[in-house]
Amino acid sequence: MKIILIGSSGSGKSTLTRELSVLTESSVLHLDRVFHAAEHHQREVLRQTTREFIATHECWIIDGNYGSTLDERIPFADVIIWLKVPRLTTLMRVIKRSIKVRCLGQKRLDMASEFVEKWDKEYLEFLKFVWNFPKTEFPQIEENLTKFDAWDKVVILKNRKDKAKYLNMLQKNSKDKMK
Repeated sequence: MKIILIGSSGSGKSTLTRELSVLTESSVLHLDRVFHAAEHHQREVLRQTTREFIATHECWIIDGNYGSTLDERIPFADVIIWLKVPRLTTLMRVIKRSIKVRCLGQKRLDMASEFVEKWDKEYLEFLKFVWNFPKTEFPQIEENLTKFDAWDKVVILKNRKDKAKYLNMLQKNSKDKMK
């Protein structure tokens, strides 16, 4: 199975990716890790890394938005999981995650080790981006899904209950295939 996960920062993409990778035994590419590790030409590094990852893995999960690479991923995906979590929830999760990283020293497995989050003007701009994500990014996602005629591959999950139902369905389907 080839899966891409899209949605706002704080929507739960990386958490769901970890759960799906265990369930499907798929290789994982975290686009944040690639983007924040690249010193120069991050967008081109993302595109090249995405192409190489898709070409070298039979079953994969790619976690991340990065609209500049959607055209590299959508045509190859079997499933596109779009996490459409309310923006207040995503904003609170991002802030909570930042506190855990900054104050408790918890590392993010989905992020480049070189990345250091600072609570500065850039961080406030990021929080603004998270808040405005549905307004600014959803149209681009919808345009790409339409462009590649991929709406039939889309699974929209809006909350933890939706996510649990989806994971249970996948687990049940994988058990049925083993019979």
